[in-house]
Order: sequence, then structure tokens, then C-alpha cells
Amino acid sequence: MTTPEQIKFAHTPAGDEVIAGVTLKDAKRASKWPAYVDVAQSVTGAILGLFLFCHMAFTSSIQVSKDLFWNLIQVSGGTPVFGEEQVWLHFVFVGFITLCVIIHALCALRRFPTSYKQYRDIRAHVKFVHHTDSTLWLIQLITAVILTGTVFPHVMGMLTSPHDIDPNLSSVHTYHMGMIWTLIFLVATELHGMIGLYRVAVKWDVIKGRAHGLRKAMVIISLAMIACGSLTAWTYYSNGKELVENGQAATRYVPTQNWFAK
Repeated sequence: MTTPEQIKFAHTPAGDEVIAGVTLKDAKRASKWPAYVDVAQSVTGAILGLFLFCHMAFTSSIQVSKDLFWNLIQVSGGTPVFGEEQVWLHFVFVGFITLCVIIHALCALRRFPTSYKQYRDIRAHVKFVHHTDSTLWLIQLITAVILTGTVFPHVMGMLTSPHDIDPNLSSVHTYHMGMIWTLIFLVATELHGMIGLYRVAVKWDVIKGRAHGLRKAMVIISLAMIACGSLTAWTYYSNGKELVENGQAATRYVPTQNWFAK
């Protein structure tokens, strides 16, 4: 039995119905929450991605000297303003970054596959289409899973003991965490963050169609950040190992050059 022509072509969808979906024509009001969540994910992702550059510059200062790192800690702790380090400022800043991580993760969960079958289908699709941005999305998915298990142990130490942000104590912390854990966390963070910044730029048309050039820049920056971070991690690990072996694991660093000494 065939459907009569007058029934098949009784209604021709208008342009808005084709774009939004014919079934939405009778809806009282479309929810705006998916849009709000999408914006929140992009904003927090951009904040965290840009923070990685500041974090890398801050932590890598120890490769110049412990004094430089110690003095930068004093700057972030408000010493130039209050005359002495304010530990609560470290807590507020780390707390803000942690809050951004939580919001970003919760917003991104809606895009995660909910079963192994879905993940398998995504992987098969990426392998079949050979689309660069789809491959980058899969890398983001994998690194997101890794970060779920590694980022909170990293920030919880600073939240519970913000006064332990110190050249010596931070080095001992890195030594106890181990180089393997540190490198896994480093690679996952930099890849996820740099790919995320690229995807935000593409999504909101910041780059105005220059995606290919931005992808190349993203790859170069990611490799540079991983290389710099690896050298920095080794410096912390080596310092921590030396302190632990000499029985000075709890010894705070005393600077030879204090920028704020009166």
C-alpha cells in the first residue's frame, strides 16, 4: 500500500523548521540551558588553557634559580602589597582554578560516550574519516579521562596546605609523586589544554578560517610546553630527591636574594 500524494506533501517545512527540526514547531519554548552550558564550557576552557601558560612560566622559574621561584611566590602571595606573604591568597587563586576545572568537567560530561560501544563507534568513525579535528577531539576525550584521575591530587595538596608552596617543599612533593605520574599528568594537561584552546578558537570563529595554520601552531606550542615542562619536572624531582636523601624533606627554603627585604 502506498501513501497518497496529498498526504505525503500535505505539509512543506519552512526554513526555520528545517534548521530547528519539524517537531519543534509545537514546542512552547526551547530550553536555553544547552547554550548556557556550552558557553560555560568554552569560557572555563579558555581560562584554564590560558592559565597553563602562566603556570608554565611560574613553575619553570626554578630552572633559573630557587630564589626567583621563591620571590615569584611572594608576589602571588601579595607580599608587595601587604608586606608579608598572605597564604589565603594562594588558597583563593587555587580554589578559583579548581572551581573552573569542576565546572568545565561537568559541562563536558554531556559529550562523553556513556558506554564502551559508543566509544568504539567514535574511534571507528575517526579511523574511517581521517579528519584531523575529529582525531583531536578523540585525543581530548582520552586526556580528559586521564586528567579526571590526576588533576585533583595535584590541586588538593595546594588547597589543604597552601603554605607549602615553596621551592623545597614543592620539590619534595614532586619526588614523592614520582616522575612517571608527573610526566603523564604533564602530557595530558598540555595536550588537552592546547587542543582545547584551538577548538574554542575554531568554534567561536576567532581565527576567521585560518584553522590549518592554527593547528600547526598548536602542535608546536604543545611540544614546546611538554619539553619545557619535562625539564622543569626533572629539576623539581632532582631537588626533592636530594632533600629527602639528606633528611631535609621538611626544610623550607631560605632565599639569598629577597626582593622585598627592608
